[in-house]
Amino acid sequence: MQGDGHIAPKYPVRCCRERCGFSVYNMGRRFPFSAQLDAIRRQGVTITMSDELELSKIDRRRFFTMGATAGAGILAASALGEPALAGPANGSLPTKIEAKPLPPKVFNTADAGISRRTHEEHYELYKGYVTKVNEIRGKLSDMGVPDPAKANQTYSDIRELKVEYTFALGGVKNHELYFGHIGGKGGEPTGAIADAIKGAFGSFANWKADLKATGIAARGWVWLAHDYTDNSLFNYIGDAQNSFPVWNATPLLGLDVYEHAYFIDFGRKRPDYIEAFFKVIDWDVVNMNLAKAVAIANAAK
Repeated sequence: MQGDGHIAPKYPVRCCRERCGFSVYNMGRRFPFSAQLDAIRRQGVTITMSDELELSKIDRRRFFTMGATAGAGILAASALGEPALAGPANGSLPTKIEAKPLPPKVFNTADAGISRRTHEEHYELYKGYVTKVNEIRGKLSDMGVPDPAKANQTYSDIRELKVEYTFALGGVKNHELYFGHIGGKGGEPTGAIADAIKGAFGSFANWKADLKATGIAARGWVWLAHDYTDNSLFNYIGDAQNSFPVWNATPLLGLDVYEHAYFIDFGRKRPDYIEAFFKVIDWDVVNMNLAKAVAIANAAK
């Protein structure tokens, strides 16, 4: 196990808890469908009758190979309801999106030093990104099929719209991730994410130091993400809403280090803001994000 390499060793997702910490049901035996559901329940996920119906639609053999954590990820994802980002309609013409409301728990950060005013201002910025996503989608729709003769890498309408679209859409997705797991009890994590962090970084203290240093070095964002190609965890750096994405990596936690996230409360003291952030992480949500990432990893095999 590497203690300071920041990249998790290449362990299989379907392994014993003692080796990598993922609470995956024993994959070496065949269990009844009801036993698999019980295993998912032990992951802390409530399974309703409609959930059982949904899972019953999955090929049973595939469900057995996915295991409890992956199954929990599917249910956790469905429990979130419809995402703000609707899928394309009428071919390549995407529908409009709507801003998600702030979770009430977001405002539980005052004692840590992150004020209600900061969140309210921050939320308005997020809504602005939603507005721009819809505006750019409208312009792309009005453009119809673009004329390649009018495209240009230095400047052209298609270039500007598509570049700024990634910035606006990144702004939506990044903030939804951030608002989703802020307002918790903070401290050290428990559950699968605690074991995964220890396996990748050697200890929670090492991960925390790495995230803080990355946050101070970043110009916009830091993401703790799970890369399903090698089952690694890494703290990725971002200088803007649309940089620097890594394919096949699922973000589990996002730290916004743009000045708008902390300047009202901390001025130029970004390190103090990051320390406050650690105190209000909702690790239950991060564990849910990890369960979804593991489900994606299993589905990709």
